[in-house]
Amino acid sequence: MEGIERIKALASEIKDPALLKVVEYLLSREDMNDKYLNESKSLKSMVDFIKGQAKKQAKNGMAMIEDEVVYGWAIHYWDENNKDLDIKEEPEEVKEVKPIKKVQKKEWVAEGQLSLF
Repeated sequence: MEGIERIKALASEIKDPALLKVVEYLLSREDMNDKYLNESKSLKSMVDFIKGQAKKQAKNGMAMIEDEVVYGWAIHYWDENNKDLDIKEEPEEVKEVKPIKKVQKKEWVAEGQLSLF
């Protein structure tokens, strides 16, 4: 599979128009074909990277980022390795199976006669 085809496959279920514009730009960059084959990269991780970059630009919780800047961040994400981008690889979920401890119910035994008065 070529990198361009991988991006198309990753984007096949995306409905977000803004992200689709970024994907469209990525698809126009045939020079990045080999970079798109990197299995440690994903569109979700790319979005997280772009959001992180935008947060760094934000003032008072708001930022306006030009399309060209976002496209540049997207290319930068695919062009660099995760270590250089300070992206921590998400380890696969390892679910440890713990034995279930059975809790024994203690029976209440009345001692003597109870008085209502």
